[in-house]
Amino acid sequence: MRVFLWGIVTLLSSFAWSATKGQYLGRQMIVNITSQDRSGAIDESPGALFAAMDRPVQNSFLGKGKSLIAPQNQLNFICAEKSANNYQCSIYIHQSNFGKIAPGKAQYRVTGAEAQALFAQFHSNGAQFSFRDENQTFAVEATPDQFLIVFAESGL
Repeated sequence: MRVFLWGIVTLLSSFAWSATKGQYLGRQMIVNITSQDRSGAIDESPGALFAAMDRPVQNSFLGKGKSLIAPQNQLNFICAEKSANNYQCSIYIHQSNFGKIAPGKAQYRVTGAEAQALFAQFHSNGAQFSFRDENQTFAVEATPDQFLIVFAESGL
């Protein structure tokens, strides 16, 4: 387990200065959204996603953060506040019946009770939750009936 966590932390550190970046690892895609891109430009996306999560703040390997609880560990979704106005979100989509991944793109889609459970973990108007990062490469579209995450390196 320590080796796994060390590997994840090492991998995440390689993303530290890109706003939204996907890393294809065969059976999973890691989408990492940070507050600064390589040029130093501020990206508000991870802070907005952190605020949108209707989850308690707790400790994670990224720091104080929030995480979604997804069925059968097919999706890991963590957003953390690294320091004042500096956020990082890491979304792990695992290849499964619900998660489809390929180089440069990934999708996670559930319906029914699973969708309702994930939808309830976001602040919404009760009927819909919608989020897109500033790069237009990552989106969350959710209703009580369907929960969808999409990443496309070339744009949505």
